[in-house]
Amino acid sequence: MQTGLLWYDDDPQRTLEAKISLAAERYRDKYGRLPDTCYVHPQAVASHPAGNLQVMCHPAAGASQLSGRRTPAATAPGNGTVRVVSAPYILVNHFWLGESTGS
Repeated sequence: MQTGLLWYDDDPQRTLEAKISLAAERYRDKYGRLPDTCYVHPQAVASHPAGNLQVMCHPAAGASQLSGRRTPAATAPGNGTVRVVSAPYILVNHFWLGESTGS
């Protein structure tokens, strides 16, 4: 990732999916695109089955604030699927979102 957003959420009432969705909404509001990757601490995904964990975000919800004008979120690039990757260098309750660079 060349651009990313570090998000902190320690609310025990929110699910992992809800935390990532909120972070993805903030990413969309800030950058005008949806992220496709989220790195999390291994403990965050310990309760999920091993393998390819993905979270669906809703790109049509709300609107983005870009360059001083409001842009419908439906026009934000990205399909709303965020791949969740376990990474030991990410702190507990932190979420590092961005767009994969393809390499």
